[in-house]
Amino acid sequence: MASPSPPLPRFEETKPAPWQFARRPRTPRAKAIVYSAIAFFCLFYLLSSSKRQSQPDFWSEFPSRHPFPESPENAQVALPQRLDISINDTLPHDLNKPNPSLHVLVPVQHGSRGACRAITSAMILGYPPPTLVGYGHEKPGATELERMVDRITRMRNYLKESKMVKNHDIVLAIDADDIFFQLPPRVLVTRFQEILRKNNQKLLKKYGAVKVESSIPGSPPEIVQKYSQRVLFGASKICYSALEEDAGCVSVPHSSLPPDVYGWKTDDYPDGELVDAHMNRPRYLNPGAVIGQAADLRIIYDEALRILQQRNKKHGDYQALTQIYGRQEVIRELERRRTVNNAKEWLYKLIGIDEPTNITSISVRLETGHRYEYGIGLDYESQLFFNQIYSRGDVEFIKYNDINKTSQFQGQHHVPREHRLLLPDDIAALPNPYNQSRFAKDQTTHPLWNATLDKLPNPEGHSWHNAPLMTNAHSASVPVLAHLNGDHKLRNEWWEKMWFFPYARALLRRYMRSSHGFDAAQSSLLGGQNWWNTRGGRGGVWTDDENWVTYSDVCEGQERDLFDDDLGLWAKENGDPDEPVYNQFGNLLYGKEPEVPDEW
Repeated sequence: MASPSPPLPRFEETKPAPWQFARRPRTPRAKAIVYSAIAFFCLFYLLSSSKRQSQPDFWSEFPSRHPFPESPENAQVALPQRLDISINDTLPHDLNKPNPSLHVLVPVQHGSRGACRAITSAMILGYPPPTLVGYGHEKPGATELERMVDRITRMRNYLKESKMVKNHDIVLAIDADDIFFQLPPRVLVTRFQEILRKNNQKLLKKYGAVKVESSIPGSPPEIVQKYSQRVLFGASKICYSALEEDAGCVSVPHSSLPPDVYGWKTDDYPDGELVDAHMNRPRYLNPGAVIGQAADLRIIYDEALRILQQRNKKHGDYQALTQIYGRQEVIRELERRRTVNNAKEWLYKLIGIDEPTNITSISVRLETGHRYEYGIGLDYESQLFFNQIYSRGDVEFIKYNDINKTSQFQGQHHVPREHRLLLPDDIAALPNPYNQSRFAKDQTTHPLWNATLDKLPNPEGHSWHNAPLMTNAHSASVPVLAHLNGDHKLRNEWWEKMWFFPYARALLRRYMRSSHGFDAAQSSLLGGQNWWNTRGGRGGVWTDDENWVTYSDVCEGQERDLFDDDLGLWAKENGDPDEPVYNQFGNLLYGKEPEVPDEW
């Protein structure tokens, strides 16, 4: 028998002595990591919990809540088109216009080539009759400063005193001499509101909200957004030349365009060095065009006049508006720094994603209790306004049915991450611009139908898709209007490139007739809601004195620069207003038949 296996050794469990827990000493590198982590979290905690109690509440100390709180992006200006009203429907009991109106203000003392091009393009595209501010009020011998102050004063007074302008109405104010309209008012209004809606979401995230007392007695406090956009000016690549060290040039936000949109030299040139300013992204205020609610524009003009009274300088309106915008941004930045999470700010700066406003290299004097917040923003991407100065190479007139051109357009302009452009949806949804009203030939109001004068291309072969549209290659936008504030020689050249120019007289005649017939009656059936304003009128313009001036009174003699069709004066196309005008059937429309000698 095999002998049994020897027993396995037994190990007794014993409690180790305390000295056996002694750890191995850490290396200097490990200690540095531990101590650094502790220091980081301590600093993060201190920054997060620190408060700048010594700083004032800038939002309250400098009044920032708008006196007219209704949000312009929510105004129902452009209503959905209704096509369900027939000519046999009865009128509603309440013939009013509950929704806000649209007004176009053009400061001009007399008719000129530039003013008539602005007026003509606005009419062709269906804008309400423009209001000429200061028309017929020339002051011989007045200085440029006096004329400028008078212009701003009249703009402010009209917005304040006119019974036709309500606080919530949308107002577009433009320069008189160098503006061309390209797209209809529906696109202008909807884009304006969409830009505000998008930017206000960003501003809410950046600046936050605040609790305020309700305007309704007995109601709980309201939560309102601290800062918002309510008014949009055009954006320029250069700042006002005399304010290089002012907040209006130094402290304004950067453009929303990509930082390399012009290549690796984008924004590579400091302010004031204009040799290569065409490589700058637009970020500076340009006063050539502005849109906003009447109440908001009124207080901006009030502040501009206050500044002009203090500093009487040439081009003071441009300078004043630049300074107003800059001081608005300074107050916003001071309030942001007061309420910001310091740890978050420090961390964002550490990794390079912070967006602070530069207020360290400026000197401004702020008056306690004075308003500096005006809701001003800029149209960086030329969705509404294109400023031509230092930007003439950014745009081309292209047809969107040309696939080869649209697919290569941005690449030809050296735009990073280019893609084939498509006609914007808001333009594609518009009615064909060449459609002629089916009632035009039957109307008896002037201008009466004339086969030669009213000839338009066949809409089956022409539409927005093959109309030459000014397009910004870098922002991929089709601007509503163009501000030709650069090379004056381009004004004639670009006017003749506008999509409507070959048919401008016929399109203008169509506009003049459009206040009559079924379309106008249908809008009346709806209480005028589809009208852009309630004053109506076709064939002329209004003045800020509430006078009606015919198109011929303003623009007669400018026909060559407007139409260049050798058809003569407007409304006198055959030379003599009594000369006969016939339709396509040879029937006399108006004028006198030529007398036939008795011997015939």
